[in-house]
Amino acid sequence: IDLRERGFYYVDKTDYIPKLEDYNAPVFLRPRRFGKSLLVSTLACYYDRTKAHRFEELFGGTWIGNHPTKEHNSYMIIRYDFSKMVMADTIEGLAQNFNDLNCGPVDVMVEHNRDLFGDFQFTTRGDASKMLEEVLNYETGAHLYLIIDEYDNFTNQLLTAYNDPLYEEVTTNDSFLRTFFKVIKAGIGEGSIRTCFCTGVLPVTMDDLTSGYNIAEILTLEPNFLNMLGFTYEETGTYLRYVLDKYTPDASEERFEEIWQLIVSNYDGYRFSPVGERLFNSTILTYFLKKFA
Repeated sequence: IDLRERGFYYVDKTDYIPKLEDYNAPVFLRPRRFGKSLLVSTLACYYDRTKAHRFEELFGGTWIGNHPTKEHNSYMIIRYDFSKMVMADTIEGLAQNFNDLNCGPVDVMVEHNRDLFGDFQFTTRGDASKMLEEVLNYETGAHLYLIIDEYDNFTNQLLTAYNDPLYEEVTTNDSFLRTFFKVIKAGIGEGSIRTCFCTGVLPVTMDDLTSGYNIAEILTLEPNFLNMLGFTYEETGTYLRYVLDKYTPDASEERFEEIWQLIVSNYDGYRFSPVGERLFNSTILTYFLKKFA
C-alpha cells in the first residue's frame, strides 16, 4: 500500500495473479530479500473484500488493474508472518510463542469483516489452530484467502542451530505446526478456504510435514513462475534508465553503460533453472540504486 500511496517506483508483476488462481495451495520459495513480502502484500490487497473501494487507487495503471479477474476483492484475508516467531528451547515454549503470534491475524480478520460475522465471538482463545477452525466453521457466505509469509523461518533457525530433536518434534506427530496445517488442509478440502499461499526459503519443512499438508503445490521451479520475483535484465534496464533520467538527465545515456556494467558485475547471479533467465535480487538492486541516486 505504501508503494502505491506514495508514488514509489513499482515493477509490475501483477500479470502473475491470474496464473496463481489455478492453485489452491501454492508454495513459492526464494532466497531472503527477494520481494516475497511485497508479493503477499499485493495479493492481500487484491483479494481483500474490504479493500474493494480502493481497487483503482491501488491497482490503477498496473496490468491486473486493466485485466482484473472475477475473484478480485472477493475474500476474507488472514495474513500470517512466521518470520516474527520468537524462538524457544522446548516444544511447549515454541507452541506458546506460535499461538501468541498467530491468534492475532484471525482476530483482525473477524473485526475487518464484522459485517459478515455479526455478533460472533470466539469460544476458544490462545490457540491459533482452534481459532482458525472456529471461523472456518462459521457460515459467512464468503471464503478465506490465507497467506503465510516465511512459513519456514523459525524451523530453519532450529536446523541451523543444530537442534534436530526439537525440529523433529515440531514437524511430526500432533505438534502445533502439523495441527495448524491440518486445519488449513481440511479447510481447502471443504471449500471454506479458497487458497493458502505460502512463501519461504527451503522446501525442507514442507516435505517433513508429510501427510499434514500433502496438498502443497510447489511452484518454485515452474517455468511460468520463474520471474515472478526478482528483476529480469529488461526490468533492471528500465529501472536504471528511470533513475538516470530522474537524477542525471543531462548525462543519462552516457552513464547508462558505465552503471549497467557495474550492476551486472556485482549483482547478477540468480538463476533458478537451467532454462531460466538471469535475475537480480530486487532488494539489493534497489539499495544500490538508492545509494547511487
